[in-house]
Amino acid sequence: MKFPAFHSVLPVLLLLSITDLVLLADGGEEIFKKNIFWSFNEPKKQTLPQKSPWGVNEIDFFIFERLKVEDLLPQRPASKEEWIRRVSLDLTGLPATTDEIDAFISDRSDQAFERVVERLLASFRYGERMASWWLDGARYGDSHGYDNDLENSQWPWRNWVIESFNSNKPFDVFTIEQLAGDLLPNSTNDQTIATGFNRNHRIQTEGGAIDEEWRTEYVIDRVETMGTVWLGLTLNCARCHDHKYDPITQKEFYQFFALFNNLDEKGFINNLRGSAEPRIRYKAQEFELNSEKIRSQIKDKGSQEKEIAKLEQLFPTVMIMKEMPEPRKAFVLDRGQYDSPTEEVFPGLPKSLPPLQEGENMNRLGLARWLVNGRNPFTSRVIVNRLWAQFFGHGIVLTTEDLGTQSERPSHPELLDWLAVDFVENGWDIKRLIKKMVLSSTYSQTHSVDKNRLQKDPINRLLSRGPRQRLQAEMIRDQALAISGLLVEKQGGPSVWTYQPKGLWEEIEKRGKFVQDHGEKLYRRTLYTRIRRTVPHPSMILFDMPSREVCSVLRARSNTPLQALSLLNNVTYVEAAKKFAERMILNGKSIKDQLSWGFRTATSRYPTESEMTILLKGYERRLMHYEQNPDQAKDLLLVGESEISNELNVIHVAAMTTAANLILNLDEIINK
Repeated sequence: MKFPAFHSVLPVLLLLSITDLVLLADGGEEIFKKNIFWSFNEPKKQTLPQKSPWGVNEIDFFIFERLKVEDLLPQRPASKEEWIRRVSLDLTGLPATTDEIDAFISDRSDQAFERVVERLLASFRYGERMASWWLDGARYGDSHGYDNDLENSQWPWRNWVIESFNSNKPFDVFTIEQLAGDLLPNSTNDQTIATGFNRNHRIQTEGGAIDEEWRTEYVIDRVETMGTVWLGLTLNCARCHDHKYDPITQKEFYQFFALFNNLDEKGFINNLRGSAEPRIRYKAQEFELNSEKIRSQIKDKGSQEKEIAKLEQLFPTVMIMKEMPEPRKAFVLDRGQYDSPTEEVFPGLPKSLPPLQEGENMNRLGLARWLVNGRNPFTSRVIVNRLWAQFFGHGIVLTTEDLGTQSERPSHPELLDWLAVDFVENGWDIKRLIKKMVLSSTYSQTHSVDKNRLQKDPINRLLSRGPRQRLQAEMIRDQALAISGLLVEKQGGPSVWTYQPKGLWEEIEKRGKFVQDHGEKLYRRTLYTRIRRTVPHPSMILFDMPSREVCSVLRARSNTPLQALSLLNNVTYVEAAKKFAERMILNGKSIKDQLSWGFRTATSRYPTESEMTILLKGYERRLMHYEQNPDQAKDLLLVGESEISNELNVIHVAAMTTAANLILNLDEIINK
């Protein structure tokens, strides 16, 4: 038995099992890529651990088994107030109302928790919350990016995502429609618009750009995005050359490239606004019916054109995928350069992964079906892992963006595979999977930590306590709007321009000035706020929302002084505090009652005696300040476009606004 030079295989030895080492030894330098890493093997549904004295479902049995090994015990259950706040934010992105909390507390039946989850999953808010998660990976934005960064009209694709989650579209169908909806037999307008997923990339509109160079970049972006979102692999490593121990070769990268290369598109479009070809009208049939009505009812041609122009804003054209009649040739590109083609390649799959099912064509539709045929070792694991991270703070595999050979080992490999197989066996049902997660005893633990847990399970990967992490950027803003009563809940539609710092666009206003929206548009959910990729909103970036210039499936979670400054001084949060103060005054007879109502509305629980003392003293101190400085009270209440009732005392409202601002900035509010 001949072993290769030790130094040349050391990185791989760390990854291989005993079986793999034998194969490596017998094969000399050849490495059997199928056996290189756990994630390249098809997941198997492991036998469940022996039923434990703790827990209600399979998740708990696996978690408890690992806790025993680490000599840890689960935490006590969270209070009903803590749990309903957590699950409401997780499933809808918005906090529970006091009425919802009271109804849950008074429901003492065994089905109380399940009823809450069923209600939240049935809410249209659920689709909006899940869309925020999906849009990161899809690199959705409202502009084309790069230097000019002019606006696009892709928001109907975002509508499709929201509606898909709300209708609980099976994830395999969700996948196929986005990657190849245009290739389905008799594809509908909705199925074709779904393919906008692969047109969400940036588009070069700056003069002097080389058309073929940028067209090539768009195709590469599609390959890399597909690899990250569905396979959890960083395929871009193979763009330029082979890596000795990587399971994906450069040639295989360009075989994927060949699948996305057959779009009749331009790489450079000067000063593009709206949609580039190929494109399709959103709800084309409805648009035509309304256009005919306008033409029949309005005889003046100028007025007709104005009305149809307004209609086009509601039914814009959307960029989609559409195959050319004849496939475009594809080549391996030397060092990934568009002008250095070498060997011609044809659509195909990596040898390290299962082959296409018999009878399938090797095109985008075949690729999409291959991803969700149940035999692909990655897709179900990747999606289960990312959903787990949404609700538990970390993925079972910590590197949710990468399940390849450079990834972290799973903390609970048997649990991950059990859930992945169960997900497929039950029709890729996302709501069912989420329900199983949030109704588990693991999820329902209190987040309290002690010295022992902190030492043995510092970042809670073992789930020795309930999940607790800072809210995402969108949730922080939406929560403030909801608590203050400002939130306008209107599903879907075009994006809106909310408050932003003056001068933010100064360097790019040559391509269009910022014109803020007014009225209810200012208070819609953050999901609908316009994203200009080169100048993302500062308050969103501060809380780690990606710019959406490229695919991103793992958000950072930072903690900086600028975040506190923004929450205390940003116009959105000061205005929210003002309107929250108004609600507090109207919902309590005494100052103590008002503060108590406000505290519970925000945190889901009543304040302790010491907390109430701090709130009262702070209110009284600021009341005295504003009585001596009434102009400052008036100025404070002028922040934002919303107004306070004329029947309320300005001094009292200003003092209560500072108390409301304090409550909205509590650690308990910014975290879940």
